[in-house]
This record gives sequence, structure tokens and C-alpha cells, in this order.
Amino acid sequence: MAIKGDVGKIMFENAGGTEADVAQTRNWSLSITKDTMETTKQADTSKTFIGGLISGEGSAELLYNPDETGAGYTTFIDDVLTTGDNADALFELFPDGSTSAKKIGFAGIITNAEYGATLGEVQIINISFITSGAITSQI
Repeated sequence: MAIKGDVGKIMFENAGGTEADVAQTRNWSLSITKDTMETTKQADTSKTFIGGLISGEGSAELLYNPDETGAGYTTFIDDVLTTGDNADALFELFPDGSTSAKKIGFAGIITNAEYGATLGEVQIINISFITSGAITSQI
């Protein structure tokens, strides 16, 4: 069965905080990459490789709601203002919010927050983040 994108969610916990649902989430994405190192030697007729370090980066789009007071929402948006960030924020990305066991988890840093207001459009906040350390997948 295919899962509709409208049921996904994000859970977030900054250092020392409490894990909370990030309300007003419109979408999220995560791109995971693995470095490769070439192991081809002389006399080989084809290149060979081994896998190396893994990293990830992603983004989320939230609807701006000045009445939203949920801890996950405000903490997620404000975490970009943390200096000396030790990459100890916990991210959990769920493709299906009703299936809590299916998720991707990692520690990371929010690297960018973009705010704006456009006449005649819904206001959104774009958040960018990177992973730090191991990424776990229970998809």
C-alpha cells in the first residue's frame, strides 16, 4: 500500500529539551550520501570501490502560525539561533505519522531558517539541517 505524503511528521528535541511533535509541518526531505573510495589496482580492467563515510542533509517547510505555541514548533524554528551548537539535537522523520516505529533518526544541526511574507500567499518557514554522526533507519 502506498502512503500519502500528508501523513508524515517530524519529532525534534534540542539539547536538554523534551522530544515534541513539530506542528504546522508541510513537508520534509532528507538526502543521505555515502563517500566512496576507489580500490582499483594496476592490471584491473574495471574500477572497484569501497564505501566510506555517510552524511545527510535535509529540509522542512512549516506554515507560519503566530498562535502556535507547541514546544516542538517553537524549538525547531528557534534552534538556528543556537551558537556553539554541539550537534546534539535529536531529529526523527516519519513518513507516516500514525506508524511511530517507521522513522529515520539522527543527531543534527539546523543550519538555516528562511522567513518571508508574500502578498496573497500563505507564509512559510523553510528550515535546513545536516546530520551529525550515525543515521538510523527503521523504514
